[in-house]
Amino acid sequence: MKTVIILFNLILVPTVLSNPVDEIPYIHDESLFNFFVEIPSGSKEKWEINKDTGLLEIEQREGKNRIINFLSYPGNYGFIPQTLSGDGDPIDLIDLDESFPKGGIKQVKIIGAIYFEDNKEIDYKYIGVSPNGTFKKINSIEELLLEKPALLEILKLWFLSYKKSGKMEFIRFIQKEESIKILNQSHLRWIEKQQGE
Repeated sequence: MKTVIILFNLILVPTVLSNPVDEIPYIHDESLFNFFVEIPSGSKEKWEINKDTGLLEIEQREGKNRIINFLSYPGNYGFIPQTLSGDGDPIDLIDLDESFPKGGIKQVKIIGAIYFEDNKEIDYKYIGVSPNGTFKKINSIEELLLEKPALLEILKLWFLSYKKSGKMEFIRFIQKEESIKILNQSHLRWIEKQQGE
């Protein structure tokens, strides 16, 4: 672990950070996974973890802070540590509960995922809920569909629309069991990468 000073809302805050990509366990217990929040619900700023330094940085485009040119994020957005997806980044996750501070770590239940292709590359968007939050009784995509049928459609349309039109393609929803299997495989890829370094 290293001590760094980060700029947070124009205030210098000394803090002790580890690299959350590699040093926070991906699984919390048998039913909960750790989730690192990069972008709080309701935000339009595109923050992203620097995989090399472990610092949370606002993404830059043409020398300017990247702001989503669409509706705000419909949930907390970030990643599951110690995972490696096909694009070389950790597995993405959107948490359906109330806004949580960027840089925070929380535990979520995985209820499934949405399978997209982004420029023809696999791009899974995992869906998580807090065990104590608004959707705590939801345990699967099927239950979400029965209880809040519009929510999956909102998420699907948001991910299809927040980037340039036609960039993302929806493939299908992934049920909980299959999504957990894919997640465990992504953790094994992360382990193999660590052993190869």
